[in-house]
Amino acid sequence: MRHQLREAVDETMAEEYLKALTLFHEYYSTDDIASISSTIAATGLSYYGLCVAMIEKKYKAAIDLCKRAIELQFYNGDHYANLSRVYLAAGHRKKALETVEAGLKLDPDHEGLLAARHLVGVRAKPAVPFLDRANPINVTLGQSRHAKKAEEKRKKPTVKEKSEE
Repeated sequence: MRHQLREAVDETMAEEYLKALTLFHEYYSTDDIASISSTIAATGLSYYGLCVAMIEKKYKAAIDLCKRAIELQFYNGDHYANLSRVYLAAGHRKKALETVEAGLKLDPDHEGLLAARHLVGVRAKPAVPFLDRANPINVTLGQSRHAKKAEEKRKKPTVKEKSEE
């Protein structure tokens, strides 16, 4: 049984969600998810949740699975990374970022969490920090800052252009 769980996790990590979901359904079919307390069975819960979100689009169930995994193994950064990806798939960017930050507090060098943070993206600080992000002054200044960066990037010569000089 452990082999099947390891294979399902590996398939999820390879982004073969449908194949992994089938394996997870077989593995967890006899258990009530809420009653799972062993670390071996808990290991796959967040990966199972990620598959449920990506294939079945059942975000509430996927979030519950990931949260259950975190309850059982709060120290495992993979569970936080998976939950953030589920939140992102569900369109909850703010919760995804909060989840990544919570995981990084426990394990600042976790590769999966760092990748998830990059995937979620981090917004620039507002131009005028004491004003709300939605304030028209911040919106206008932010748009011009973004336009300036885009223009600088466009003007920057590419590697090919540099080699032709």
